[in-house]
Amino acid sequence: MPFAPHDPVVAPDWLAQRLGDSDLVIVDCRWNLANPALARAQYQAAHIPDAYYLDMEDDLSGPKHDHGGRHPLPEPQAWSHIMNRIGVRPDTRVVAYDADGVGAARLWWLMNYFGHERTYVLNGGLNAWTQAGHPLTSTPALPQSGRFVAHPDPSLTISLHDLLTAPAAPRTLVDARSADRYRGETEPIDARAGHIPQAINISWADMLDGPARYRDATDLRQTWSPIGDTGEVVVYCGSGVSACVNILAMHRVGRSARLYPGSWSDWSSYPHLPVAVGPF
Repeated sequence: MPFAPHDPVVAPDWLAQRLGDSDLVIVDCRWNLANPALARAQYQAAHIPDAYYLDMEDDLSGPKHDHGGRHPLPEPQAWSHIMNRIGVRPDTRVVAYDADGVGAARLWWLMNYFGHERTYVLNGGLNAWTQAGHPLTSTPALPQSGRFVAHPDPSLTISLHDLLTAPAAPRTLVDARSADRYRGETEPIDARAGHIPQAINISWADMLDGPARYRDATDLRQTWSPIGDTGEVVVYCGSGVSACVNILAMHRVGRSARLYPGSWSDWSSYPHLPVAVGPF
C-alpha cells in the first residue's frame, strides 16, 4: 500500500491553530545518538503543550539481536500498546516533531507502516515552533486510552534475504548516510566501513535546508533526478532511521521507496557479505 497522498509536512502555525483538538496527538521524537538520555531530559524541560515523548531506543525500535540492525522495527503488539497509551484512534491526526528531522521521520514512517496514514511532521521542528512565538511547557502529557491495532505493510520494507535473492533489476539502492561513511573513510558505530555494492549515495541531510526543515519541492525533485522514474528504489542508512527522511522527501515529490530496516548495521554484521569503498 502506498503512503497517503497528502503532504505530510505541516507548518508551526498549522499545528498551533489545532492545539487542544480532540483528534490530535503530538509526539516529541527528539533523539541524540551520542547521548540517548539527553532527549528525554530536554523534553522534560520544555516541549510543545500536550506532546508525548517517544524514545528512539525504547519506543521507536524493537528488541536488538545479533543481526537485524541497531534499531529493528517494533513488534506490532508493542506498537499497538504504545499508540493506545498516547490515545491514538483511527481518526487521530498524529504530528511528530524533533530537533533535526530524523526522529519525526522515523515516527511518520512507522505510523504508515503500521497502517495509520493520518500522520504528519512539523516542518522546522521545535526550533521553528519557538521562532514562530508558540508556547512551550514542562508539564508532561497524561496517559490516554486509544483504539489502535497495528497492521504492518510488508510492501514498504525489504528484508536482507530479498535484497540478496530477489531480482535486482530494475532497482536503485540508495545509501542515506553521510558521504564519508558511504565511502568508508570513517565508521564510528558499525562493524565495518563502506557501503553495499552498487548503492549510490544521497544523504538524508540533503533533504533539508535547516534543522528539521525540508527543502522545497523543486529542490527535492532536482536531488532525486538522477534516479529514473521506473523500477524500485530501496533506501538504507546506518540503522533504518535517517533513511526515513529520504523516503518522506521522496513522497513529497511523488516518488516512493522501500526501507531496508536493518540497513548498514545489519549488512555489516555479516562478515561474508561484500563491502564496497570509495565513491562508487
